[in-house]
Amino acid sequence: MNLLDTLLNPDHDEFPNRTIVVNAANLLEIGEFQFLQLAFAHWHGRDMRPEEASALFDSFMVRSEVPGWALLYARDICNLDQDSKLNGNDPDYHRYDVNKLPAGRLGPKAGFVAAVVFLVGTLGGALALANQSLSGAAYCSGQFPPCVTTDELPKP
Repeated sequence: MNLLDTLLNPDHDEFPNRTIVVNAANLLEIGEFQFLQLAFAHWHGRDMRPEEASALFDSFMVRSEVPGWALLYARDICNLDQDSKLNGNDPDYHRYDVNKLPAGRLGPKAGFVAAVVFLVGTLGGALALANQSLSGAAYCSGQFPPCVTTDELPKP
């Protein structure tokens, strides 16, 4: 589709089958490829092999080709939603979800402990600096720095 066609007809869907799959994945609150994995398992009764996953990823994500079984599964999901029978929180729809924490991220308890340690360290450091500056102020003859006595000033 070129720019002029898009400007004249912005609602035109260049890949309507892909849009149905994307809408069904959004209803289940999962990714598009996870949806394709679910549809494959539903249709074929087994999980995808790595070479099948690679070929499916290439055809769907790159060339926007939608397999028939994925389109039928997407329509079933959309029909369940229209009939108010879709439970998007069903664990069967989320069996390919990854529950691992990303590398370098802390869990909630570890994050809380790290925040408390940071705050205590910051407050302790600030109090130590304040105490140091107060003990140095006792040697000053006036209120304002530099703290120089008359003995340290050169004689004219």
